[in-house]
Amino acid sequence: MRLIPFNLKIHMFLILFIITRCTNQEQKNRPPEHILAKYTGYSQYTDPGKFVYLFDGLPESLEELCNRIKKQLIHPYDIGQYIGKTPEDRIVEDQTIPTVSLMLAELLKRDENGLAPSRQPEDRLVVACVHHCMLFASICRHRGIPVRIRAGFAKYIGEDDRIRVSHVVCEVWDHEQNQWILVDPDRQRVDFPRHEFEFAYETWGRLRSNNLDKNQYVSRYKTVDQATVHLLCHDLSYVIGNEEPYWNDPSIVAKSQTGITGLSQNELELLDKISAFLKNPDVHLEELVNIQKVTPVLNDYEVM
Repeated sequence: MRLIPFNLKIHMFLILFIITRCTNQEQKNRPPEHILAKYTGYSQYTDPGKFVYLFDGLPESLEELCNRIKKQLIHPYDIGQYIGKTPEDRIVEDQTIPTVSLMLAELLKRDENGLAPSRQPEDRLVVACVHHCMLFASICRHRGIPVRIRAGFAKYIGEDDRIRVSHVVCEVWDHEQNQWILVDPDRQRVDFPRHEFEFAYETWGRLRSNNLDKNQYVSRYKTVDQATVHLLCHDLSYVIGNEEPYWNDPSIVAKSQTGITGLSQNELELLDKISAFLKNPDVHLEELVNIQKVTPVLNDYEVM
């Protein structure tokens, strides 16, 4: 019988150890299959309905897909670039088309070619970042790609990278990298560094520890406190699979209008718990769903 040299045995053992360790780490990072499966299913807001056929033939790469989506939609932030190219009364259309199926119906009405790259500015929809994300998510879910929407503050909008702008992006499960990657279909950014987007739970933590410069945060709300509570509540909504329109806020958001000092101790602790769970929603999804279900101040939506 031929013996294997001792040094070769050690070498083989090390290789096996490294492979096993890497495999275990991948398994540790990968969410359970039922979690990934949840994010491949349509929500009431991302369901394309009878217009699903419009997704056939779209670009496969995420970069090209973002570009195609941007050929259909204009963010109100960018409307100044289209003066004279779009109807003067078309400023924001979010509330008239709150779902992907309604978006697709309106796009088809304006240009029968569907999601074509040649769509003219006057035939595009003027909608916010969440609509860009919903359309992107709908297409990905149609392809069986897990995706969820996340809320927070972007550090890359505008010329000053110190400024954080209220924004919504997507988390997409990348099977090759075995991790969630960030995609911003509105700004056409794919797999960008996570430190360039401050998740709502991060802002909440900084707010609670009095560790932020409120002059660096921009949103449609009067105070950073209220904007953060708004984004935290909607991040919860997005993560559990209910892309509630951003103009619908639970009452806890209104209570924070003058600052989080307007919230009770129980409400502060509630948001602390939500924030902690949103750091790792793959582990705490069940708890997040239950919190949303049984907490009245998170369900009594009102138009802001």
